[in-house]
Amino acid sequence: MSGRVVATHVWPGDAQTPLAVPELVLDWGGAVGDRHHGETMISGARQKYLYERGTTIRNHRQLSIVDIGELEVIATHLGIDVLAAGVIADNICTEGIPDLTHLPGLTRLVFEGGAVLVTGGENTPCTIAGQMVTDRYGPPAESFPKAAMGLRGIVAWVDRPAPIRPGEAIELVPPSRM
Repeated sequence: MSGRVVATHVWPGDAQTPLAVPELVLDWGGAVGDRHHGETMISGARQKYLYERGTTIRNHRQLSIVDIGELEVIATHLGIDVLAAGVIADNICTEGIPDLTHLPGLTRLVFEGGAVLVTGGENTPCTIAGQMVTDRYGPPAESFPKAAMGLRGIVAWVDRPAPIRPGEAIELVPPSRM
């Protein structure tokens, strides 16, 4: 299976919203300049069943990836015309990867320019992204998690750093081929 990159974004720690960038610069910590950059992270509510809140763990949420097809479905669920790439803090928006959100964990995304990402599973929708949608389009932030469940995309970490640019092809390598 394959797809292509539609858009790339970073969300600097001092910015209100994510910023479109002509290329996503990656190092071992993820997208350089993004608030989720780092080789480690502090555990929070999403890891509460495994770690005490505040524990330093490997950052498996370095990048957020969505597909334009799933954004269209979320927009329909919310009753809005469009949900643009970058609005819900995605770093990479793809096209042509049906059911991106349900890719198996440990799938490799191999980008034409040499970057390789490893998928960590579904990026569960939250009201933080919901508030970003509210600020741009109006529906209540609380409506976003239900509208986006199973459609919010995935999280990933860097397996091989290289820049990622809109227009690049992406090859998906399932964990069974690794």
